[in-house]
Amino acid sequence: RFLLSETQRRLFEKLVLYCDKSANLIPVSFVLGFYVALVLERWWGQFRAVPAPDGLMVAVAGSVHGADPRGRLLRRTLLRYCGLAALLVLRAVSTPVYKRFPTCDHLVQ
Repeated sequence: RFLLSETQRRLFEKLVLYCDKSANLIPVSFVLGFYVALVLERWWGQFRAVPAPDGLMVAVAGSVHGADPRGRLLRRTLLRYCGLAALLVLRAVSTPVYKRFPTCDHLVQ
């Protein structure tokens, strides 16, 4: 404030008074409530986007019938693809998972 000229100082003081008057119009708790709601909504959206392979595994086990080797191989292949899809999503979201599986070769191993 001491580096400003006299006109700049008066303009700055007018700006401060205007902001102080405007701050009383909208309470901070009201704005903070919107912010918290937005953050929680984004977090919940990310949480819901992470796949839970359990439901799909139960559906595959219940709908792909056969005790023969072909049925078992088909169920196992579908569940491996489901596990791979879950791993790819978790790798994109979580840094520790990405460090554990940095390349496609690590996924294959």
